[in-house]
Amino acid sequence: MVPKTPLPFLWGRKSLASLASSAAPSIKVLHSRCHHTIHVHSGINSGHKMDYIRGWAYQQLLLEQRLAVKREMINGGSASDEFNANQDRLLLLEHHHVYTLGRGADEDNFTFLDNIENGMELRKKLSRKSKGLDSCRLESNRLIWMPDLSIYEQVNSFHPPPAVFAPNGVPIYRIERGGEVTYHGPSQLVVYPMLDLSAVDHFNKDLHWFLRCIEEVIIRVLYEYGINGVRDDINTGVWVGKNKIAAVGLSSARWITTHGFALNVDPDLTMFDTSIITPCGIKGRGITSIANELSSNPPSLQEIATVVLDKFGDVFQSSLQPSEHLI
Repeated sequence: MVPKTPLPFLWGRKSLASLASSAAPSIKVLHSRCHHTIHVHSGINSGHKMDYIRGWAYQQLLLEQRLAVKREMINGGSASDEFNANQDRLLLLEHHHVYTLGRGADEDNFTFLDNIENGMELRKKLSRKSKGLDSCRLESNRLIWMPDLSIYEQVNSFHPPPAVFAPNGVPIYRIERGGEVTYHGPSQLVVYPMLDLSAVDHFNKDLHWFLRCIEEVIIRVLYEYGINGVRDDINTGVWVGKNKIAAVGLSSARWITTHGFALNVDPDLTMFDTSIITPCGIKGRGITSIANELSSNPPSLQEIATVVLDKFGDVFQSSLQPSEHLI
């Protein structure tokens, strides 16, 4: 399916008034930004899926590299950046099946726990209070950045804790992002922006602003295919009617963001079945996908990834520079 002609990105109050009166999504953009480069690491065109744990480990190690450079700069060091660590990045991935809980997520949103014999035992492993070897929590302190090794080598040497498995065989991990329970898997585009929001020449030092910009990217992507994506007054993410089409879960350290959003292109929607999970911890709402909303000729994951990059550059007023693949 060929996308419609892209809408021009509009800044300022006068532009917003014109936009609100058109068929385009209604937005609020705060300030114009100068030209900026974001480096893109995409695994979408490789045809390979990445285990969630590896995607998580890449984020943590790239974050630690960048924080080390920033600490050196603050302490008056030379701040040599031989690893090009101090760059804004965008990771685009497709994962194998996985369920994750945010740092404060309620394990009761795994509804299957009420219907199995060892539900109480698994609930303890999934608990937000559970840490160490008895939990299924992915902890960044298990990853130590070693300059003598490549990130690829360090990611592949990481040994995660044992997972808890849902009845459908999908592993479950607790992680440090915000948000409740969600699913990642094939035919879902997962995007991890790693941006330094403290660079106020380019961004706003405001996580709420960042969240709304992420939602805006998704809304603009959906608009290209005639899908009316909207925000919800209470819940994060992007919705089509009462059904969520994209989940957003963020984290940050020293204003450098990790995690991001998952856009349902054409995943197996039975993975969100309420006999297994309460998606995003929200009862009475459904899950949908781009393929589900279109009557025919749904776009490929690769096509959607291209449109996402285009809209991301528009919303964040940045040029996107292809960089090395992570897979």
